[in-house]
Amino acid sequence: SDSGSSTEVDEDPTHGEEGEGDNCTICFEAWTTAGEHRLAALRCGHLFGFRCIQHWLKTQGSSAKCPQCNKKAKRSDIVLLYAPKLRALDNSEQESLKSLEQEQSLRRKAELESAQYKLKLFSKAVLVSQGGGSRVLTYCEPLSCLLASQPSPHTTLVPCGVKKVSVVNMKASQYVPIHSKQIRGLSFNRQNDSLLLSAALDNTIKLTLLTNTVVQTYNAGKPVWSCCWCLDNSNYVYAGLSNGSVLIYDTRDTSTHVQELQPLRSCPVASLCYLPRAASSSFPCGGLIAGSLEGACFWEQVNETTYRPHMLPLETAGCIDIQVETESRHCLVTYRPRSNPSLRCVLMALNRTPQQDSSQLPSCSCSPVQTFSAGSSCKLLTKNAIFKSPEGGGTLVCAGDEASNSTMVWDAGSGSLLQKLPADLPVLDISPFTVNGEHFLASLTEKMLKLYRWE
Repeated sequence: SDSGSSTEVDEDPTHGEEGEGDNCTICFEAWTTAGEHRLAALRCGHLFGFRCIQHWLKTQGSSAKCPQCNKKAKRSDIVLLYAPKLRALDNSEQESLKSLEQEQSLRRKAELESAQYKLKLFSKAVLVSQGGGSRVLTYCEPLSCLLASQPSPHTTLVPCGVKKVSVVNMKASQYVPIHSKQIRGLSFNRQNDSLLLSAALDNTIKLTLLTNTVVQTYNAGKPVWSCCWCLDNSNYVYAGLSNGSVLIYDTRDTSTHVQELQPLRSCPVASLCYLPRAASSSFPCGGLIAGSLEGACFWEQVNETTYRPHMLPLETAGCIDIQVETESRHCLVTYRPRSNPSLRCVLMALNRTPQQDSSQLPSCSCSPVQTFSAGSSCKLLTKNAIFKSPEGGGTLVCAGDEASNSTMVWDAGSGSLLQKLPADLPVLDISPFTVNGEHFLASLTEKMLKLYRWE
């Protein structure tokens, strides 16, 4: 993978209307009258530095589009332009031109700062699995490392485990063997004790101390597709099964599950996420969102042993992933292209209707706020991300786009596409994390891990 291919692009169409001036809108550097960065245009009329637009179209492949207007484009469309630099003729004009340039420069800077969400051109690509097979990703704060699931690099070891990638030196290190079949879920609790919960198709969930070895194995009796911790009580973990059931385990009880949330539909639980209780007027409840290809259920945790189901009003088919943003009480639902031609991520606000009378319990639901569209293909169950902007204030949505082998970054408030970060293969999982006050984003493909730093 070419770590230099992660070109940063401002995809907000309003950005290019002013300030195009004499700067390339891909790298924001001035274009030149000769050489590799000379002025070039596409058929739609938008201007770029020749090297930048050539590289952009090359990394996009057959689905390439103009970064400004999204019209289809190919490398043969690039036309070199001959535009000598304009010079002011007298000093007064030169001074006013200088102040105008300063004003434009300040406005351009203000526009960039208002976007707040730029990922630096800095990116580091780390080979995780030479033979492929990586699937899910998580971040371990106490050990400052990312963990990517992968098949064992050696035939003698347990077939499936996790590869540690240090975020201090950005290098892959130890392989930790855990399961006998593909791992589908990885999760840490909030206790910062580096205790990893993993779920796999070998019918088990396991608790592994990364400093040591597997400390607890639970047999679920069916392939496990997803897992997560209870964020209101770290003694409990959840396992989403292939038959639609969710099993609840108490980590103090080493024998078996303590409760089963019966399936409302017999479809594999592809995603599990816990929403902790909060002092929120719109949605104070805590509980578990279980998502399958046929819909989703919010299991409201009424007390330690009682869960009340609320079917969420999602589309009847094609839901491949659900993620939550706990602070703003929103969830991100990803749908495969079906009747709609493109992959869609729908931002939903969770809400609870107040109790009308003692006979009718309050109901939990969600309503769409914003829709983000990506490419036309989605064969894999990609895991996406929703999280607070590192600069505060806003929320970001990140999704893997299979059609273009890239990670899309949107501003959740405006719905505008902020960036498209190229990858070597389809992106399978995305993880934001923080190290020593610096904010990063990691994206995982079958072979590679790409790390970007927020600016």
